Amino acid sequence: MKQIRLVLEGEVVALNYPASLEGDIEALFGKRETSEYLPSRTVSVEEECGGRFAVQGHCKTKVAGLKRDDCLLCLVGEVVEALITGVGSGVVLHSGAVSWERKGILLPGKTGAGKSCLSAWLAERGFDYLTDECVVLRREVPSFVALTRPLIMKNGASTSFFRNRAGRGSIVSGPTAIFWPQNATSSDQPVRCHLIVFPHFESGAQLRIESLTAAQTAIELTGCNVNARNLPDHGLGVVTSFARTVPAIALRYGSFDQLEEALDALLKLVVGSDLGSLAIRRALGLFKRSEGAEKKRLPEFPPVSRAPSEAPPATPRGEPRKLTIGMATYDDYDGVYFTLQALRMYHPEIIPATEFVVVDNNPKGPCANPMKALEHFIPNYRYVPCHDKAGTAVRNRVFEEASGELVLCMDCHVFIVPGAVRRLIDYCDEHPEANDLLQGPLIYDDLKTFSTQFEPAWREGMFGQWVADTRGIDPDAEAFDIPMQGLGLFACRRSAWPGFNPRFRGFGGEEGYIHEKFRNAGGRTLCLPFLRWMHRFNRPMGVPYTNTWDDRIRNYMIGFSELGWDLKPLKDHFVEFLGPWITRPIFERVEAELAGYGGSVQNSAPGPTS
Repeated sequence: MKQIRLVLEGEVVALNYPASLEGDIEALFGKRETSEYLPSRTVSVEEECGGRFAVQGHCKTKVAGLKRDDCLLCLVGEVVEALITGVGSGVVLHSGAVSWERKGILLPGKTGAGKSCLSAWLAERGFDYLTDECVVLRREVPSFVALTRPLIMKNGASTSFFRNRAGRGSIVSGPTAIFWPQNATSSDQPVRCHLIVFPHFESGAQLRIESLTAAQTAIELTGCNVNARNLPDHGLGVVTSFARTVPAIALRYGSFDQLEEALDALLKLVVGSDLGSLAIRRALGLFKRSEGAEKKRLPEFPPVSRAPSEAPPATPRGEPRKLTIGMATYDDYDGVYFTLQALRMYHPEIIPATEFVVVDNNPKGPCANPMKALEHFIPNYRYVPCHDKAGTAVRNRVFEEASGELVLCMDCHVFIVPGAVRRLIDYCDEHPEANDLLQGPLIYDDLKTFSTQFEPAWREGMFGQWVADTRGIDPDAEAFDIPMQGLGLFACRRSAWPGFNPRFRGFGGEEGYIHEKFRNAGGRTLCLPFLRWMHRFNRPMGVPYTNTWDDRIRNYMIGFSELGWDLKPLKDHFVEFLGPWITRPIFERVEAELAGYGGSVQNSAPGPTS
């Protein structure tokens, strides 16, 4: 085994790796001599048979069976996490960073804000790339140290513009690409910060640049703080000093064409000037929106009314069918329409034996009556209003309303490859007594890349990460066991459905939980390689329902307690991801709720494994 030691603000991480990955490790972290400092944490990579690898993070469960690209992607995340976990010299900020003539520009934001894409775009225009992940705000305000790493472009986050450039010397390419952009620099020397830009990318949005006050800046920076628990004042002193000292803008945009020869020129003028921070803040104040002008602006089309209306009645039950295809929806008429029509057009052989059940989470919303009207055009269609609950647990209602013994439950924006539903029916006919949960490979937008399952690991507030098992390549391959998967599409016998905990509220917490309930009941959780499906992930107009961390954490805690799983890894992850000031009040509320109905939150049962 070989070893390098990586250092950030006095934190030392030893990385052990096999010789076969030496070139990849050098590409990821640069050519480094072994540091004389003793490491406080260790990350290790082991080579397995068949060209697979296992990654062992600090005090974490080993993740095994990884292909080379997946191993490197996992490794980058583990090393970054190990480096920032113990930092107490300054505020670790979730932020990209670039510089112009050694003058730093921070690009803070939560996951999905567009930090990586904007960092890459600015690097293409001559800015020095520093990082797309983390910086440490020094107490010597206003300077920061960047945790330099390659750019990581996640699936769906990057445009073809960047993905084409990712091929030039890319370390990993595919659904997620890892590559070094132009003008990448690596240094542990502090950079003086001259400007803060909070990016927010939303496809199709109009360009808007708004100057932020010091108070607004402090609030935004606090939301990106990832090591507050290490600091005596949770980092508020450093954050507020930065907010007072460094001018900041909020950038909202819908395409990079809007920024061309505009944003890059603006940033170069601002940071390249000799103006003081107060003068820069005043100049940027010109970008504040005029409330009067906003009110006078007329829309091109009248907006859709969002006023509640009377909920349509449920469609009467029809003749029982062999298969029920059901979905829950919340103001997604387009998703429901195209999913149902695709099933009718591309799976005509199953229509006589099938009923469609649509459970409407918002029956007083603008999509309710159009969805109700589909009963006049689609045979064996049932519209079911659901007044009392919205979120994950509404899928229970699909099984309550189903007449078929076989139920295929799917999101209302999913396509299934032709022939797969017929093969599902045939498979279940061959296994009539099986109490199994049946799923299939997720096909991505390129129609080539796929994933077969979730690995049970925490990342960015989510339990479970998509991975691909090579057994899913051949659609005619045998079914195989998987630990868990997303619930965009799954099937089982109606009588085998164990149900979600009725106390679940809102969205999140279902993956892994429902799989374990099937296993506890004597069933298996299987991937059927032929049952291939595509899911619409991008929502350029935003989601119409409320999705909160409070609900997600509550569902996880309720579900894990029901199963007897240890809550400590769950809590540790959310404290690290969101900060203790957000999570601990949620933990206390849920623990009191669990204690109120006899649920145990103190247990020593092991958590889920693969």
